Amino acid sequence: MKVIGLTGGYCVGKNQYAAEFAARGFPIIDVDVLGHEILDECKEDVVARFGPAIRDERGSIDRKRLGAIVFGSDSLSDLESILHPHMVRRCVELIEDYRESSSKAVIVNAALLHRMHLDVLCDEVCFITANLLVRYLRCKKRDGLTIRAFIRRINAQKDIKSTLVESASHVYVMDNSCHRGIIHRQVDELCVTIGLDYDR
Repeated sequence: MKVIGLTGGYCVGKNQYAAEFAARGFPIIDVDVLGHEILDECKEDVVARFGPAIRDERGSIDRKRLGAIVFGSDSLSDLESILHPHMVRRCVELIEDYRESSSKAVIVNAALLHRMHLDVLCDEVCFITANLLVRYLRCKKRDGLTIRAFIRRINAQKDIKSTLVESASHVYVMDNSCHRGIIHRQVDELCVTIGLDYDR
């Protein structure tokens, strides 16, 4: 079974590529989703570090409040030190589950693939890029962030570069500044290049 990492910075459109892989029948491990689950499981540790102001009226962690604190500050590494070990462990378990189920491939969708050292589990890595204007427009539409908040997110991920990915095989850089049809073609071409068959 091939393990394919899918990575890139904030709002480059990784989920669009994940959807293309899913449409071809490949399971997706969305590390952001794992992070949300782990955040809930570790909420007492997170509140102990960042204070009760990050809770909403129901007692759950308000991710926007938490994000406003950690992005653009040194405390981001504190949050990552709480969550990442659990996220990595869960991701490894899921990869093994898919391996045992005889999947041809599994896609690990993770912005922080190399920072979490998930890249060393991957046979291939797709590194997604897009120009900053396109990324900002996506961010404004999806998350409603100001330009200042957008820049803080970008700066928090300055270490996300294709040259830093440690893969057992190749890193494929794909530009997502254009229309969706390009993504479809890029994923098709990648599957051919790495010998990944799927039912058409």
